[in-house]
Amino acid sequence: MKKVFSVLVVLLLCVTMFGCSQEKGNEGEQGGGEETPATTVDTATFDELLAKGLENGTKLTIYTTHSVINDAIQAFMGKYDPEHKVEYESTQIGDTKQITQVATEVKEGAAGADLIFIQDGGRVLTDLVDEGYVYNWYNQEILDKVGADCEPLLVWDYCNKVFIYNNVLMTADEITNIWYVTDPQYAGTVKMKDPSNEGVNMNFLVNLTSDENAALLADAYKAYYGSDIVLDADCPNAGYQFIKMMYKNNLLLGSSDGDIAKEIGDPAAETKMSGLLTLNKFKKNQKAGYNLDYAQNVNPVAGFIYPIYGLQVANADNPELAKAFLIWLYTEEGWAGNGELTIADGSVYKGMQGRFGDYSGNQALPVVEGDLPVAEWKKILVQEDAVQAAQNRADVEDFILTIK
Repeated sequence: MKKVFSVLVVLLLCVTMFGCSQEKGNEGEQGGGEETPATTVDTATFDELLAKGLENGTKLTIYTTHSVINDAIQAFMGKYDPEHKVEYESTQIGDTKQITQVATEVKEGAAGADLIFIQDGGRVLTDLVDEGYVYNWYNQEILDKVGADCEPLLVWDYCNKVFIYNNVLMTADEITNIWYVTDPQYAGTVKMKDPSNEGVNMNFLVNLTSDENAALLADAYKAYYGSDIVLDADCPNAGYQFIKMMYKNNLLLGSSDGDIAKEIGDPAAETKMSGLLTLNKFKKNQKAGYNLDYAQNVNPVAGFIYPIYGLQVANADNPELAKAFLIWLYTEEGWAGNGELTIADGSVYKGMQGRFGDYSGNQALPVVEGDLPVAEWKKILVQEDAVQAAQNRADVEDFILTIK
């Protein structure tokens, strides 16, 4: 049974549960201009954590936004616990529900997750980390593989959203500047998943309002429209102006990237359509016969890249096994299998093999043939800044409500 944690104990856990003597540093520079304490690097190794976790014997429970984790835990436990001494469960849960569920379970001391894989860094910081419900953890083995992407939240997987278009009705030459989405000639033809219901999309819009990105947008505006940007009274910078003009240009909002991709690339379509969607959904539907391509040469950015974070839950039943599994995921075997590990249905574990738009936090691991490595994507995409998103999200959300 999990024990009820007082706020004090939860806070202490975030500092003391690591059992560490080696430190990365006392403070780290974070996005948004503030300094926050860096996570202490755990000296425990994979072998030590695995042994303790299996000896613990308590059930391992995982919540995840990514379906591959459900296969990965089966492969992991099949290899390291062939006698089935430890029960385990992995459940796919969306960001919003996962945040609410984890917060409730930890507050009430109820049985729940040991480890979570979750998007929406802005809300994760404010609603889970700051409240002491989950904490950032990594050991030296992870740090050696992941480096700077261990902070402020540990990146397990990167995903990206790019501008895709119907390549029969449009050409890449029409999408060379992000301000095209504000152009009256494209009114009512640009679509994306509703940021009000998709945290990473909202974080993207929030990140566009940072001083750095707003300056890039101002320069791109001049390149597209031929004059300096003039800000409306309710727009503090070019990021806000972009958001306003995009919505006012009849931005179409959907509920599924996959459905939007099919709508854009429909072979029977007669109207030019484009949108900001996951590269993964683009590739799947392109292979299925939809008329789709994506734009890479967009001034100043061709979309955004966002992480799925791997985080420890404060009142975990089996924290050692959760940490061992997390370490394993950064290995080549954990990311893509070894051709021998199997999952519950008897099939071979393939992990992220063949998946466009998924990139390990361990950037030394190869990407799918024809895709770009994370380092190249970061050059042309806005990278989610969880700290800046956490600090400014409420302002941007309120702003969007006033312009709809």
